[in-house]
This record gives sequence, C-alpha cells and structure tokens, in this order.
Amino acid sequence: MIDFLSTAEPEDIFRAIGLCGFFLYVGVYAALSFRLVTGDCLTYFVGNTAAASLVLIGLSHEFNLASALIQVFWISIGIAAIVLRLVRRGSDRRAEAARTRRVTLREARENRTAAEGPRRQAASGYPESVSA
Repeated sequence: MIDFLSTAEPEDIFRAIGLCGFFLYVGVYAALSFRLVTGDCLTYFVGNTAAASLVLIGLSHEFNLASALIQVFWISIGIAAIVLRLVRRGSDRRAEAARTRRVTLREARENRTAAEGPRRQAASGYPESVSA
C-alpha cells in the first residue's frame, strides 16, 4: 500500500478514492437490501454521505458537472437527514426519561396508598369498607 502511494500519480489516488466511494455506495445499498440497516437509521445516511463525499473527491480530478451536482445534492440531503435523526434521538431520550419519571412517581404513589390502607384500617379498628 505504501509503495502504491509513493509511486502513484495524483489521478490514480483520486481514482482510488472515487472507487472507495463506489464500493461504500454498493455496500450501504446491499446492507439496506439485506435488511442489515433500515432506510431510517443513522448508519444508512452516514454511509451514503461518506460515499458521496468520496466520489466527489474522486471527481475533483476528472470533473463531470452532472456527477458532481448529484454528489453535492446527495451530501446535502444526507447531512440534513443525519442532523434530523440526531435531534430526534435527543428529544426521544428526553421524552423517555420524562415518561420513566412519571411511571416511577405513579408507582410510588400507588405503593404509598396501598401501604396507608392497612394503617388506616388498624387505626380505626374497622375494615375500610365498613368505616365509610
């Protein structure tokens, strides 16, 4: 590998980077097709954005406007999707924490009420249903 980098021409390096992007595109698509990732998971968008970035770097040596525009569009959409998922992940965690607190408080209230029943009954000397 080091020998390749020391003797490679710049166009070979850019071509190799572009090919890495191609293989990453194909790998992410295969993972999606075989249900290793979903179309809504962060991994899918990170992989596609990285692939588009590598292909765009590869295109910088042998420029093609149409291909470059596709890659820029793909990178833009990928970044937006990544940000949205990270924001949603943070809000989902906060919502889950709030729900857990509510459930814990409700359970504590129910346990306290259940524990007070026998104490009230013992203090009055009558079962609760009779004292009313």
